[in-house]
Amino acid sequence: MRHDVILGVMVLVLGTSSAAMAGVVVTSTQTKFDTHEVSQTAIYVEPDRLKVVTPERVVVFRGDMNRLWVIDTQRRSYSEMTPESMQAMGSRMAGAQAQMGAAAAQLQERMAQMPPEQRAMMMQMLAGRGLGNGAPPAPPQVAYTRAGGSKTIASWRCDVYKKTVNGQQEEDVCITPISSAGLTANDFAVLDRISQFMAPMMSSPMMPRVDYLSLNEMNKAVGFQGMPLDTTMYEQGKPTSQSTVVKLERTTIPANTFDLPAGLTKRDIGMPPPR
Repeated sequence: MRHDVILGVMVLVLGTSSAAMAGVVVTSTQTKFDTHEVSQTAIYVEPDRLKVVTPERVVVFRGDMNRLWVIDTQRRSYSEMTPESMQAMGSRMAGAQAQMGAAAAQLQERMAQMPPEQRAMMMQMLAGRGLGNGAPPAPPQVAYTRAGGSKTIASWRCDVYKKTVNGQQEEDVCITPISSAGLTANDFAVLDRISQFMAPMMSSPMMPRVDYLSLNEMNKAVGFQGMPLDTTMYEQGKPTSQSTVVKLERTTIPANTFDLPAGLTKRDIGMPPPR
């Protein structure tokens, strides 16, 4: 879902600040390189509402209601997030992080008393399980480097940047300045609102990175206000999939587009689906 939503950044920044203009609908494709499977994502945006439709799920943010719904289209069920539930989840994650920190400190203390050979074996075992050296995880080091080359995506020219996280290549991102579409930073109002809504959870280092909430980080790194139009994802140095914007249109979006469909079963977050 992470790369479905990153394309929502583009839509959010294209959201009009003028009440006289229509909403924005963006269609993008996601291609898996190993299976050549191609799927489609449709994103609908208005000044205080966002809807992302993928084959597996639908995400709706209602800024006017302070609600976020995640809909499982196959199981006909949904989860609802509110400011209160976000705060509760943030508190639980903070508590879990504190326990992990205490356990890591105890492990570091025990490792410091081990003979060098035993300590090296322990560190190797932890690394093999993806646990680093037993120390609390440090904030990821994210960098964007101009890779050379340009593309034309959805009629806009964009430049390619290599994104690395802790020195490992994670994405090739083709970014265009928002000024090329006549936009300014004021057009990020909806994105800011979503960031505020999710802040209790996103402040935890246990929370996976969400690219569209790190747009300011990208802008600072590349040196301008930009938006991604084409993204190639990497795992262990190999390209795995690609997300590309194929169509953008300004149109009047029916009001019920952002409504919760009838007949869905509500499930608490973390509750396992029925078998």
